[in-house]
Amino acid sequence: MKLSKNKFQILSALLSLGVAALAKAAVDNRYEAITGKEAPKNPESAEATLGNVILYTAFTAAVGVTAKIIVRKYFTKQWKKVDGNVPKHLK
Repeated sequence: MKLSKNKFQILSALLSLGVAALAKAAVDNRYEAITGKEAPKNPESAEATLGNVILYTAFTAAVGVTAKIIVRKYFTKQWKKVDGNVPKHLK
């Protein structure tokens, strides 16, 4: 079965968006469980300090990017099993 480059890109993007959303939700839940406060998503908020907002944002980005890389690596590996090779743009 031949799978196309477009299908790979669409599925990869959808998986990446889904994983990023799950990672953000996980970070939000952990932050609230640890601190007992809502995650500081708005830098203009009177309750959140700029340092907390920056730290939260940096941690959320790091977790999201790491999760996306892992999922993309696994997705590419599974794609290769199904198709026999990966799209040429990834070689």
